[in-house]
Amino acid sequence: MNLPEGRGQLGPVRLAFWGNFGTLNLGNECTLAAALYNARRLLPGAELLSVCSVPADTRQRHGIDAIPIAAGRAEGEARPRSRLGSLWSRLRTVLGDWPRVLRSGARYDALLITGTGIVTDIGEGPFGMPFQLFKWAAATRLRGRRLLFVSVGAEAIHHPLSRFFLKTALRLSHYRCYRDEHSVGIVRNAGLALPGDVVCPDLAFSLPRPAVLMPESAGGRANGKPTVAVGLFNYRRGADGTASAAYTAYIDTLCSLIVWLRGRDYPVRVIIGDLAYDEPVRVDLRARLQQLGFDPADGGFVDEPAGSFERLLVQLRDVDLVIASRFHNVLLSLFLGIPVLSVSYEPKNDDLMRQMGLGRFCQTLDGLDADRLREQFLDLERHAPELRAQLEVRSGSNRSRLEQQYRRILEVVGVPGARTAT
Repeated sequence: MNLPEGRGQLGPVRLAFWGNFGTLNLGNECTLAAALYNARRLLPGAELLSVCSVPADTRQRHGIDAIPIAAGRAEGEARPRSRLGSLWSRLRTVLGDWPRVLRSGARYDALLITGTGIVTDIGEGPFGMPFQLFKWAAATRLRGRRLLFVSVGAEAIHHPLSRFFLKTALRLSHYRCYRDEHSVGIVRNAGLALPGDVVCPDLAFSLPRPAVLMPESAGGRANGKPTVAVGLFNYRRGADGTASAAYTAYIDTLCSLIVWLRGRDYPVRVIIGDLAYDEPVRVDLRARLQQLGFDPADGGFVDEPAGSFERLLVQLRDVDLVIASRFHNVLLSLFLGIPVLSVSYEPKNDDLMRQMGLGRFCQTLDGLDADRLREQFLDLERHAPELRAQLEVRSGSNRSRLEQQYRRILEVVGVPGARTAT
């Protein structure tokens, strides 16, 4: 296959990884890290670039150059005061950003839409990520570059204009892969499914697994009890910090669970998956525990937040069982071979748990039953040894499927003589 137009046969391949990176969501960051790790492994010497939401964070966190998905206001420019002024400012940004995006196409040979639940307009509207995907897809094809959707997730799509932007972007691609059947069902129901769509697991399953990140052997701690990680999620917590009745009930349920676990001598570690959204939940949880008379300084309770996905993996290494809601908290635990009880906010968790053979260990946040949660946990503990063995087999299968996908990507991009995988 010929190389993309605009680069000599002897020059290094240039790959750009597009996504909502740099926003302190640890799941998104581990997805990008997996893509970069495998690009460096298979294409040593390749020039890597990220097109992302917060370039400064991405440069520091991943050590690659980065450019913004969307151009913002110039530094120091005042916000428009009127609705008409705001509309004009947005229209100017939407239209005026095309030349920059077209120029950026000269910096890469292929643009990879890299995992995450990006095919949606939840919290965005049509002129959020749907329009940005359309814009970059169109510019990439106009520059004669390759465009690939790599193990992306799909969630609800509400606006007809969003469907137009997303379907056009998908049609323009040379390769489309979704991370699960749940995503395929969403794009099919939205009329976005296309011939040639494939399914391959989330890219996080292709992260390296050095010994330092592997879970300790089963068998519990010194007191004979397994350590339990409890994951937090900003469930129905107002953007302004207000606590809805549902959020208060959620915090109370988690506190009840933690008190129950500690009352039975299970060591507990609280984990988060998003530094922006989940850290306030951690603070609220700690305050509520203190109100209930529980001492957070109890030696069997730890709630130090992870500042990176690498740190999160190290924290998970030291636990035996996990109860979590965030998708990538669940996924990274399964990736490490740790049995999980998922309390989901979106069906993608349930799809992942079924794929890994843990379908009976699921609940939803909207229907959370504290008594059933405790029963499920005890069942999870009883079957942990066999579940660990099962997870190792299924994680290995996912890694193999992703390895095949990386090879397919190299073919689509048109890279000759890529390094043989090890």
